[in-house]
Amino acid sequence: MYNTVNAAIDAGEVSPIFGPNMEPGDFILTIISIFVLVAGILSILFILWWGLLLILSGWKDDKIKPAINTIRYAIIGIIITVVAIFVFPLLGWLLWLDVKQYAEPSRIFSKIEEMWNNIFWTSWATFKWNSSTEQNLDDFPADFSDL
Repeated sequence: MYNTVNAAIDAGEVSPIFGPNMEPGDFILTIISIFVLVAGILSILFILWWGLLLILSGWKDDKIKPAINTIRYAIIGIIITVVAIFVFPLLGWLLWLDVKQYAEPSRIFSKIEEMWNNIFWTSWATFKWNSSTEQNLDDFPADFSDL
């Protein structure tokens, strides 16, 4: 797989996720990050979709049970993903394996952010609240009599 990625890059097919001259450890980190990202997105989508179906079910038992079960399994999936992110490096350390370079939670989250920036050409920071664009409450009139 490593040679396939490098061959694609050499042919001019540059991927926003798999960068040029990627080491095997970085490749493993990227794959782990993709799995974490997909698991999180799918879990959230399942919770939203089946939550909507739960609301629209009319509280009929034959429609409530599948919705509740799917929401439960999605939450369990999120919990398992988060626990795996933090337990895997510990398990590698206990087995004397050098997994810190590609399984450390902070590296996984920074890789997800890097992939986001490479794919969408923007930053997570653009979605955060920017206090410089905040309106000053003193700019508003004290009363609305002029309306």
